[in-house]
Formats: sequence, C-alpha cells, structure tokens
Amino acid sequence: MDRRRSAVGALALSGCTSAAWESVDFTVGATTADGAEAGRTVVTAGNRPLVGFDEGVALVALRHVRVLRRALFMARGPERLVVALHDGTTFAVAEGGPGTMTVLALSVIDGELELRAEPFPRSTHDGDVFAAFGFVLSAPTPGT
Repeated sequence: MDRRRSAVGALALSGCTSAAWESVDFTVGATTADGAEAGRTVVTAGNRPLVGFDEGVALVALRHVRVLRRALFMARGPERLVVALHDGTTFAVAEGGPGTMTVLALSVIDGELELRAEPFPRSTHDGDVFAAFGFVLSAPTPGT
C-alpha cells in the first residue's frame, strides 16, 4: 500500500481469529478475538493498542504504523479474511481449506505496508504458527 493509505485511519481485518505483532524495539505480543493475550502490548501515544481487537475485528492503528515492524493475522474460522481501509477499499484473502488456514503477514517497510497471504497447515496451537514466522513473545511486564 502506498504511504498515504499506510498512514491514515485503521486497517481493519474481519474474519481474523488471532494476531501477533513485533514493534521496532522488538516488543512482541499476541491476542485473540476472544480476548486472550500473551507477551506485551504496544500502545500508541493516545494510549491505545497499536494492534488489537474491537468487537471481533482486528485493528492496526495506521497513524502510528512506523512503530510497527511486522504483524501476523490468522484466520482459523470459516469466514474469509477481509482487509478494509478507511476510504472503503476492501480486499478478501482466499480462505483456507480443510487442512490449511490463511495467515496474513504484514510488514512495514519505510512507512509503507506490505501484505502477504500465506497458506499454512492448521496447527494445534497459535504458538506453532508464531514460531514458524519467527515471533518470540516478550516476557510480560512485571505487575501486569
């Protein structure tokens, strides 16, 4: 996506069941659509999560996207993963089959987003998928 689309509004991903992220300072965390969390949350200057879920939709705060190094979004459910931008642009990612699921990898390169859909074998745990893509969760902050 070009710089303008990579910096305005929020990237919304429906059909997503879990997400992981890594910030430019290598803080890594993950969350699921049902509210389970692991690792550390990265918050924006407005004290909102850089990546998170709101009513079952995964959101990436694009205004602060330069803080994000990469993210991973998994679609384990029956719904197709659909990506929507603030200007109404949407695109759908091919759904997985009985033995595969769709994983959408997001990278931030010089302020622009690169999205890549990957088929991935359904695994028993999200941690297996995170590990395959090189995500190692940060230790939680003491007291949280």
